Formats: sequence, C-alpha cells, structure tokens
Amino acid sequence: MFDPYISILESLLKAWKRDDKHVRAALRLAVALTAVGIPIAVLGESGGLDKVIAQRVAATLLVLTGLIGCGVVAYQTLIDREAREQIIETVERRVREHPEKPQLAWDLARVKLESYLDRNLSQVQSIYWLTLVVMLCGFAFVSYGLFQASQNPEKLPVSIVAAASGVLISFIGGSFLLIYRSILAQSKEYVTVLERINAVGMAVQVIATIPEASAELKSQTKAELSKQLLKLYAHSATPGSDK
Repeated sequence: MFDPYISILESLLKAWKRDDKHVRAALRLAVALTAVGIPIAVLGESGGLDKVIAQRVAATLLVLTGLIGCGVVAYQTLIDREAREQIIETVERRVREHPEKPQLAWDLARVKLESYLDRNLSQVQSIYWLTLVVMLCGFAFVSYGLFQASQNPEKLPVSIVAAASGVLISFIGGSFLLIYRSILAQSKEYVTVLERINAVGMAVQVIATIPEASAELKSQTKAELSKQLLKLYAHSATPGSDK
C-alpha cells in the first residue's frame, strides 16, 4: 500500500543526491513554499488572516509545491531510464564483440527484461495514483451532495446530481483497478521469465567452469541442459501449465 509513497521519496532522495544544483534549488523552493503555505493556512483558520485569502494563497503554494515535486520525480525517472538504456547498449556491444560467449546473450536478455519489468511497475504506480485521485474526486462529489442535501433541502436535485456524479466517478476508478490488476498479472509473468533466464544464466556459468580437458563431460552437460530447456519451455507453453 505504501510502495508508491516510498517510491516517490526514493526518487526525491536520488534526485537530491545527484548533486544537480538546479534540482536541489527546485527542492529547496518546494520546501520553502510548503513552510510558508502551512502557517498561512493555520493563521487563516485561527483568524489571524482573512480566511478566504489565506486559503487561496496556501492552496496556490501547496499546488506549486506538488508541481515542483512531480517535475523532479519525472526528471529523475527520465535519468534512470536513460541509465538503463545505456546499460543495455553496453551489453549489446559486448554481445556483438564476443558472439561466442553465450553468457553475454543471457545477460542481455536479463537486462532487457528487467527494463521491461521496471517500466511495467512504473505503469502500475501511475495507474495506482490515477485511481486514487479519481476515487477521491468521486468521494468528494458524494460528500458535497450529501452536505448540500442536509444544509439546503430545497437544493435536493443538485445534491442528487452531485452524489450520482460521485458514484459514476467511483465506478470509473474501479475500472482503473481492473487495468491495475491486469498489469500486475503481466508483471508476475515477467518475473517468472526473469527467474528462468537467471536459472539458465547460472547453468551456463557452471558449464563454463568445466575444464576443457573434460570435453566429453562438458558436451554431455550441454546436451542435458538443452533437454531441460526444451522441457521447461514446452511446459510453459502448454495452456494452463502455470495454474
């Protein structure tokens, strides 16, 4: 439940540790805006400032803080993606330079799959936040409709429309949850394939440790590994085999 929040904090910390002066300036500005906005909101509620003006100023400052935070997180995500792409390019170059080494091919497959998995998890987080925002909006509409109905009974049609809109928005949020579930299932499949690739990579490494003097043993081991791989992927291709 708290993974998306932890992920955002991790992105902000990574952005700060990158020692980019522009990013750090943006984060300092966000903290300053928050430090100013909260006292203004408190003073407005306590009567020290005009309540309406204080609420508007505080809301504006907090919105700016959120936009800055989103911008920093998006920038850090872009940097991480470029770093992963650079790793893939490096491994691809090594594969082209040493095509006789099967371990490099498995490393390339693993790195690419990890990249796909990271992108998939990023989509899951985005859908989570979108669903959360949509459902909160739906709840706000329903609450507003009930409040209007209790305070102004003569505005009952408006309250009904507001409450119905909130229910509809909540249903839309529920449809996003179905997409969320589908992407999670896809992530599970990626993890399963990644486990198989890692198993094959470890097997290749073990074979590589067999001395050349034991050529017959090495050939037998390769043949047995090939048989096991064929059985593994034949089993995974069978409908319902993962159930």
